[in-house]
Amino acid sequence: MDIKFLGIGAAYYPAWGSNSAFFMLEDHLYLLDCGETSFQRIVSRPELAICAGVTVLVTHLHADHIGSLSTFAAYCLQVLKKKICIATPDSTLPHILSLMGVPPDCYHFQEDFSRPFPGSLTVTPLRVHHASEMECYGYFLSDGQDSVFYSGDANTLPKFAMEKLIAGEISRIYQETTYEAGTHPSHCTLEHLLGLVPEELRSRVICMHFGADFRDAVKTAGFGIAQAETVRVWEDPHEGPAQ
Repeated sequence: MDIKFLGIGAAYYPAWGSNSAFFMLEDHLYLLDCGETSFQRIVSRPELAICAGVTVLVTHLHADHIGSLSTFAAYCLQVLKKKICIATPDSTLPHILSLMGVPPDCYHFQEDFSRPFPGSLTVTPLRVHHASEMECYGYFLSDGQDSVFYSGDANTLPKFAMEKLIAGEISRIYQETTYEAGTHPSHCTLEHLLGLVPEELRSRVICMHFGADFRDAVKTAGFGIAQAETVRVWEDPHEGPAQ
């Protein structure tokens, strides 16, 4: 499963793009979240032009994860003549898209994860802790040859995912990681992650969703780092807290 990233930034670190990833299975394109910058980055990818179908797996409803989803769904339908599938256990998403001018008949909405997705992908949602005001999910993904866990936004690495990594049942974990915790922590800090992952397994935990450039600290700790073509050095002119 060749997972590539469109962006690896958190909400308040816009230069690195909204954290979003994609991969192809056979002729089907999968997109993990579709945040504020995701549409402008996926629209030029050759995979979108050649794929037979598209599924967007949504982790939660913060704007940096669904901010351009309505535009993407409308573009695929009206320009590419492809009605995408949007999958999430959160039943409130269609209402949000309707308010943004994209009614339910413009896409397929899927809450049922009990059957395989196109390309024989098995998707298992796991409720994670991030924001008290909404449902948030990570996903176990398996194509029959490779299995991974994608955390979405979560303030800890789920114990269940860690157990599967130790047992060899998944090959990688993609974990959102921040350097600082605020007064109401909703993200997993690097310090917290160090206490959860044995040193010999850290290269298989890929950090993403950066609110600042602390890649050197991540690398020194032994963790992997998600890569996106658009990542560059960026100085926050307001020097706000990392999110």
